[in-house]
Amino acid sequence: MTFLTVVIGVAGFFGYAMLVLAPVLLALAVSEGRQRRWVRRHPVSPCAALRPGTGLPRRFAVYGETVPGPDGSVVAPLSGTEAVWFRTLVYSTRSVGDPGLTHTEILWERSAGDPFGVADRTGTAAVTAKMLQASVTDPRLSMWAATRLPVAHAGPTPVRTVVSEETTSHRRNGRWLQHLVDRGVVPADAARRVDAVRVVEQVVPAGVGLHVIGQPVILDGGLVALTLPRTGRYLLLTREPAATERELAGGRSYGMGCALWAALVGAACLALVWGVSFALAR
Repeated sequence: MTFLTVVIGVAGFFGYAMLVLAPVLLALAVSEGRQRRWVRRHPVSPCAALRPGTGLPRRFAVYGETVPGPDGSVVAPLSGTEAVWFRTLVYSTRSVGDPGLTHTEILWERSAGDPFGVADRTGTAAVTAKMLQASVTDPRLSMWAATRLPVAHAGPTPVRTVVSEETTSHRRNGRWLQHLVDRGVVPADAARRVDAVRVVEQVVPAGVGLHVIGQPVILDGGLVALTLPRTGRYLLLTREPAATERELAGGRSYGMGCALWAALVGAACLALVWGVSFALAR
């Protein structure tokens, strides 16, 4: 096998790979464009417009700052962080049977502040904690739920992780796990005969600008809130709506450009391979 043969083989493989990659990049760019059009079809409404006694649309969009909900401000029990919502979760994981199968057990959980509020100059709109699904740690979610991402999911979310600890040895508990053991809320042998015990505390701070597009529903007590739709798109970003549209438009243009270059490079490589092969065959 000559050096030229190797070069031709590599160039041919690279050209074929580029031609295969081009439609994938094009599909991603088209998806970004569709998401941008979806955001534009749901312009922001005043928060005060989300109230009982009015016809509830399939989707409703608001933009404002996060504020406490009906329960008022809450304090996360481990970090002591004041927030509009928190969840503290302690769970263990262990391998079961074949590699890749994991059993999860919730050892302790606390949460408060659901629903929290998003406020503008007109008033406050309630938002349920279900809208945070893609941004929080929850090992109980199904595979479908865990991979269901909001529109523009690469953008910033309001969820802040203030405690994240993993204990892998029963001989020495992590700081937060030992704190919970000392309080008597988690068994002293929680880390025994398991792969790991994780302690996670996540919060949504007050005063964070939040853009939400969700499904309006009436909660118990007659409060209208935005929640996670059972199916279809939704959005939850700490970014102004116009900035999200620009980001999606930029992603579409970038994807289109990459797809075009991949197609051109792939075609050029295959044309080069064909030309050299033809010349050698003569």
